[in-house]
Amino acid sequence: MRPTRRGYVVVAVVVGAVAAGAVFGARALDAVVLPGVVALAAAVLQLRRASVPAVNRTLPPAETAGVERTITLSLDGDSGVPATVRDRLPAGVAAAPPGSETREAAGHAVVDAAIGGADVSYTIVPRRRGAHEIGPATVVVTDVLGLLQRPFVVDTRDTLVAYPRIGTLPAGVRAALRAASVSRDAAQRDEFDDLREYVRGDALRDVHWKSSARHDRLMVMEFADRSDPDRVTVAAGVAEGAAVAGGDAKNADAVADDTVRATAAGDGAGGAATPADRMADAAATVCVSVVRDGGAVSLTTPSGRAEASPGRVRPALDHLAGASGGRVPAGDADVVVVADAEGVVVRLDGREHRFEGAVGDATSLRTATEGSDETGTGRPHDPEAPGDAEPAAAGGRAIAPDHATDGGVFPDGGGGAADGESGARVGADGPEGIE
Repeated sequence: MRPTRRGYVVVAVVVGAVAAGAVFGARALDAVVLPGVVALAAAVLQLRRASVPAVNRTLPPAETAGVERTITLSLDGDSGVPATVRDRLPAGVAAAPPGSETREAAGHAVVDAAIGGADVSYTIVPRRRGAHEIGPATVVVTDVLGLLQRPFVVDTRDTLVAYPRIGTLPAGVRAALRAASVSRDAAQRDEFDDLREYVRGDALRDVHWKSSARHDRLMVMEFADRSDPDRVTVAAGVAEGAAVAGGDAKNADAVADDTVRATAAGDGAGGAATPADRMADAAATVCVSVVRDGGAVSLTTPSGRAEASPGRVRPALDHLAGASGGRVPAGDADVVVVADAEGVVVRLDGREHRFEGAVGDATSLRTATEGSDETGTGRPHDPEAPGDAEPAAAGGRAIAPDHATDGGVFPDGGGGAADGESGARVGADGPEGIE
């Protein structure tokens, strides 16, 4: 318990009045001393009887790093008591972005509140992907006269998840991703399943003429049912020699404060990004691009596996938020993402696409998925409508390769494999093995 500025003034006045009365014997000074002493005694009694308040913290749904978030605090306890809340923030999270009303002091977000009163909120910006622990909170309770204050440490902690930054792939790379899905669709269309009798509306190309002649009625071929959208496999990792620098997103909060502040000042994603961060940013950009175009993704990283599909992109982003650096997982994949100390290489369709520096941007998940139905339930709905509209028009930043390797790179806005025909015809003799 310690005096506030107002309390120091009252104490100084009381002490001065007592000293003057002792020297000059002026009884009139008792009119100053007595009210001051009573006020200080009442303040001490009120704060001694105050109980530890409960702090309930409401976090927003997970979002991409670099996007402003709002945290709401509710204080339960002795109603009507004024207080100041100092909520501890990890090094990877900055408070008080320019233009906000949130105050920041020594790594804490500072807001004024009233215990038992209305909820209060403050604004933060996660600068790094990963799980960031918010708390504990220090609640400084003040008496009603504002003379004394008493701090209470409330050890309530909550975890705020920040997704990797999501950028926009060049049109040529997006076309190659769509071509990978379409080519698989055409191949799977050739997988014969069964024969059945023709019904009105069946395509004539599916009629198996030999079987129809033998059974004296039209017979059509059925193919394997495709209930899932086209699935693209993505493998992501860190190049050898850069894995140590890649680190683990779980240790992102160990970054020095000055590095984080420099990033907040305008260095973007690359100011404090590690190779593991670049891997996660590039893999997230690829996954969101595929899902936005109506496809599904099977993602593999050194930390494990995750899936993404239209309406369910968050499982992959949750995985990438905590993925650590390491070698690219073994096995065949349609897309291979390899990060190093300088940038990221995306291998697709036999070509390499080199991105120098930062891959992701501070684009919200809603913008990156072109207006998907983002709710607090963690179940976004991503549109399945294909198209070449770039989110850059909605505030995102298009990512163009700054350096092409010997493998070549698609020019922005063109190139790539042409879409194959889905539903390729079966030969006149029908599928192999059917007579």
